[in-house]
Amino acid sequence: MSGLGGRAQALVRLPSGAMVGYNGMTEIPDGFTPSPNMPESGYTTVATPGLVAMLWKMHSVHGKLPFSELVQPAIEYAERGFVLLPGEAARHKSKQEKMRADPGMREHFLHGPSGDNVGVAPESTAAGDLLSQPVLAQTLSVIARGGADAFYRGDIARLISADMEKNGGFVSGQDLADYQVLPGRYIRLPYRDVVIHTLAAPAGGGLVVRALSILNLYDVSALSDASWALLVSQALGLSFDAMSSDYQERYLELLTDPQWAKEARKSIRLPQLNQLAQADQSNRPDHTAYVTDWIGTPDAHTSHFVTADCSGQTVSVTQTLGPVFGANVATPELGFVYAATMGGYLRTGIQTPGDRPRTSIAPVIITRNDKVIAALGAAGGIRIPSAIVQTISRYIDQGKSLRAALAAPRIHPESTINDSNQRVVNLDAFDAEMSAGWTEQHLQAWDSAGFSVKPVTTRASFGRVHAVEFRGAKLSAAADPDWEGTASATTSCAKDI
Repeated sequence: MSGLGGRAQALVRLPSGAMVGYNGMTEIPDGFTPSPNMPESGYTTVATPGLVAMLWKMHSVHGKLPFSELVQPAIEYAERGFVLLPGEAARHKSKQEKMRADPGMREHFLHGPSGDNVGVAPESTAAGDLLSQPVLAQTLSVIARGGADAFYRGDIARLISADMEKNGGFVSGQDLADYQVLPGRYIRLPYRDVVIHTLAAPAGGGLVVRALSILNLYDVSALSDASWALLVSQALGLSFDAMSSDYQERYLELLTDPQWAKEARKSIRLPQLNQLAQADQSNRPDHTAYVTDWIGTPDAHTSHFVTADCSGQTVSVTQTLGPVFGANVATPELGFVYAATMGGYLRTGIQTPGDRPRTSIAPVIITRNDKVIAALGAAGGIRIPSAIVQTISRYIDQGKSLRAALAAPRIHPESTINDSNQRVVNLDAFDAEMSAGWTEQHLQAWDSAGFSVKPVTTRASFGRVHAVEFRGAKLSAAADPDWEGTASATTSCAKDI
């Protein structure tokens, strides 16, 4: 879901209150030449990775501990191995055909004929298996000693460029040497009595603020849950639709322009539906207590984490390889997977050398009176902004606790990508997360109001949110109950943050 060959965006809030964004997205190589019917995976889809450069840059500006000390836990996990959770085992099994087709993937993720302890056993992969990656440990050790230079200009860079040339990829040594971390395109939106801070294209924060700017025009707290779902679905749909005419989000001020929201509002149809019976979220079973299809939909990918300390410093980071296992290729001598960028995966934008195609990843920090109250982000492809907007609305508009906001049922607007590679949204249709609490009564109410709703019972299908919350002198965290993530225990600070 993420790794050294991937891309990332990060938003940092300093103790001073300043917000700093970082753009570590993959960059299309200088020698890239598109061809008809490009695949969604393979070496031709690999762009210049940005994650290592971004983490190094963030550490250079804000870090205190030695970089080598920070990388050490990752080295130890790679050397000793770690136990696969059920979802990880399922994802491994789902990609074994792709793994067998690539020497690097086969070597590092599947047991070889020698029966050594590298990778996991094909066919019989299961939760509890140990995945060790000694070659990745060696690569991490080189980065720990040499930082970003080791990756972009040293032996690692030479191995990457040689592997790309051998297999028809486009990333060259010069592309790696020229890669630069760019400032994240910071935007802010006053929403009710708080301010939403996030990053615009190539991040997906523009989708978040556009949807919230529409919700800002309504008394959302007065709506029944059934009507709330109709409003949120259409607000998200209109936000997604704006990508077709404003893919690059060139003018940041337009993203938070109230006039855009007022014009978009004219397309919204909002019947007032009665409050219906809602499933008791407190009675939902613990997600670790039963067998679940943790793969969810094909869009179930990406990793997000947030972290904060008692100084008020807060970091929200989303990183990804694209689809599960990215481009499904790995350099044998390095041991990490490359992200998919060009070709069929990020096909809704123009792909030219030097571009950093946009994705939906959207790190978010929320403040009230210049103090952080929460930070969050999500995984899940185009459902990332959808999950974030709904969590914020549940938390701010409906006054739910952070954990209750994460557990509440979600919706997602229906959209498709047409032959012209544009996303087409149907404002009168959406998916509903039945496993989290929507009921048959809701489906009937939406149907009677003229909306086409697809009930979805598969778990992990509506984005997975991780969040932290500042409340007085306490820092607490929450992981989406629809996933295998975890959160730290509540931390008490010496004074209010």
